Amino acid sequence: MSLKSLSFAAVLLATLCSSPALAQMGPPQPLPAEALVDPVDPAKAAWLRAHTVIDGPVSGGLTFALPDRFYRSKLILLGESHGVAAPQILDFELLRHLNDRIGLTDYVAEVDPVQGDRLNHYLETGDAAALDRVFDHWSRAGAQWGNTAFEDKMRRIRSLNQTLPAERRIRFIGIDAIQDWPLVGEWLTSQGRDVDLSSASNADKARAALAALDGLDGPAVPRLRGVLERVAQGRDRESVIFETYAQAVRSGELGGRPAYGLWGMFHAMQGPVNGAWPFAARVRESDLPTADAVATLVVLSLDSAVQIPVPTPEGVQRMRLDKFNIDGPFVMVRGASTLRAASETGRITLFDSAAPGSPLTGADFLKVQTSVGQNFDLDPGAPRVDTPSIWGSSETPTGRRRANSGPRYRPCRRSPERAAG
Repeated sequence: MSLKSLSFAAVLLATLCSSPALAQMGPPQPLPAEALVDPVDPAKAAWLRAHTVIDGPVSGGLTFALPDRFYRSKLILLGESHGVAAPQILDFELLRHLNDRIGLTDYVAEVDPVQGDRLNHYLETGDAAALDRVFDHWSRAGAQWGNTAFEDKMRRIRSLNQTLPAERRIRFIGIDAIQDWPLVGEWLTSQGRDVDLSSASNADKARAALAALDGLDGPAVPRLRGVLERVAQGRDRESVIFETYAQAVRSGELGGRPAYGLWGMFHAMQGPVNGAWPFAARVRESDLPTADAVATLVVLSLDSAVQIPVPTPEGVQRMRLDKFNIDGPFVMVRGASTLRAASETGRITLFDSAAPGSPLTGADFLKVQTSVGQNFDLDPGAPRVDTPSIWGSSETPTGRRRANSGPRYRPCRRSPERAAG
């Protein structure tokens, strides 16, 4: 099955559920009735059920029956649509499983190197102020991942680490472009460096930070230097992510060890999406030793809700959306009814779509129609490759808080004092 093709269903959902612009477009209109017609394919649903590889309640307690080829992967990416709680449960339990099964310790994260450094500081020391500082930025910015489900996951990772010997403990490797410039300034100040990052230009800020970084040492410094150099050169975000990952592999910081991380769905796609090359696709097309060992897991939502940040005169508010699942009324993924038929209410279920004898074709879960934004179909110019791929559903029952609310969002905290999320 073409992993390039597999990109489209997921990236559209990530776009719809991540952008405040959605709230500024006015009330969305549902798709016409004929667009919502999506007959179940009983044979494919039965095949999917027979090839379930991860399953369990949305509250946790998942079971794993992944194929052996999955564990030979060197880069494993879980693609989510930000703002749904269940993927955070899956993320932690899969991370714990990989740590136990193959000794994986490297969490390649959608955070910048300084944020990763601060998260590692929390994991090592339990310093709640360090964790709060990272999440405060996301809370102020209205980012969907600045929620209590993510924050609680960090606490669970710390608790897990405390049960593990030092060489088996999880660490974060931040490879994203700079998300929080004030935090970079604070970190440099804590290292005894004075720096002015007040410029409106990210390139200028990067050059100033690079000058202040000269002579410093530490686990995150080489990656931070690389990120700053790329930002100073005007590199786009996806290039920064890929090149920083490549730096970590080639320098030996990652080397040939397996790495795993939860990312927005676009970044996890292994082929071009509307002419753009996501992180995973760049790795597959590279000369890195990990190029032929990339695995993507994609979670699509049924009967779930998200909250998106909406700027208002009173500050960032969040709009709860429960109509943007993959089976209408505003988004329709062809094959969603078959995926629903293969799933159970209130469970996280993932299927091995690339197992031998798969009846799935390039049309399954790939044709996406929406009344908000852009429709997506397979790009005929993309390469077709076969690679480990896991598709899944996060189906949650109407009426339960976890099903309809999405993750709760935390207030900004300006002191180490704890507050309710």
